[in-house]
Amino acid sequence: MCRSRRAAFTLIELLVVIAIIAVLIGLLLPAIQKVRAAAARIKCKNNLKQIGLAMHSYQTRSGYFPPGFSCAVQADDSNSPSGPGWSWAAHLLDDLDQGNLYRQIDFGKSILDSHHDSVRTRSITLFLCPSDPAAAT
Repeated sequence: MCRSRRAAFTLIELLVVIAIIAVLIGLLLPAIQKVRAAAARIKCKNNLKQIGLAMHSYQTRSGYFPPGFSCAVQADDSNSPSGPGWSWAAHLLDDLDQGNLYRQIDFGKSILDSHHDSVRTRSITLFLCPSDPAAAT
């Protein structure tokens, strides 16, 4: 009697193929991480360039660069403007294609005014580092 052999892979052959695939994936992962890091660096450089262009656009429009800090005097604060206030970033919002957010800010009122609650808590990706894991949340 003639036994016919089925064409199939043995267990050893399958394990060898799986091991080879695992080694190839292990070699590929560092390359993927390098590409991600390079993309994050490029995005960060682009964000800084956009901020620089917005600074110069603001300067061209108004004749001076945005203030580093501006604070409206609070009514209950005995005319002391040393409390929390708006940074240069808030003044640049219009130049950074965030005009709707910029129009919600009343620089004559305190940053702590309830009118500014939604503006204060808004996160703008342009000001976040793409490599920062906390920025992704």
